[in-house]
Amino acid sequence: MEATSVVTPARFEQGLRYADFVAQAAVNRDKFELYYHDSPLSAGDISFFARAAALPNGPAKILALAEAWCGDVYRELPTMARIADAAGMDLRIFLRDENPDIMDEFLSNEGKSRAIPVFVFYTKETRYIAHFTERSAGAHAELAAIMSEVKRKLNLPPTATFATVPEAERQTFLREVIARVTPRYPDWRKASIKEMRKLLSTALNLPNHG
Repeated sequence: MEATSVVTPARFEQGLRYADFVAQAAVNRDKFELYYHDSPLSAGDISFFARAAALPNGPAKILALAEAWCGDVYRELPTMARIADAAGMDLRIFLRDENPDIMDEFLSNEGKSRAIPVFVFYTKETRYIAHFTERSAGAHAELAAIMSEVKRKLNLPPTATFATVPEAERQTFLREVIARVTPRYPDWRKASIKEMRKLLSTALNLPNHG
């Protein structure tokens, strides 16, 4: 990823800072505000990320790919902003739809999905360390189970997705899913932090404790 990455030091500097990202958001500013102030970070989490950032090859920079309309973004990006603030990392945010070349470096689902948020950890020289995409593995599994439950309730085919549900039923489908997943957000946010700690611990050979 380093050898051919479009994320040069100069390109990284073009990203939005968190306050500017929220200011330009056309939707969900209230949610970004809520989740920024309602932080699930523990003292141990903050200590870990600060120790990681202090390493010579540690994560001095974080690049985020995001869009304000995305539920995974407004749930997870505020936590990343708090991590950056606490650990002294430089967080820069790029709008996914305006930066397809960056997004193409971090596609998920075997290169088929442009899932966001993506959080990419870099050294101060903008060398790639690790990245986290969308949500934790546990949250992925829970969401799949919830969607199956809602599809059964609404008599939708098991293969239906948000994109393929008929227009007449789409809003009901969305409302039902959102109503079920929102109470899971506190645990999902903690799980994301846990996964990011594990990613950095492995990449940096850093003990994963507070």
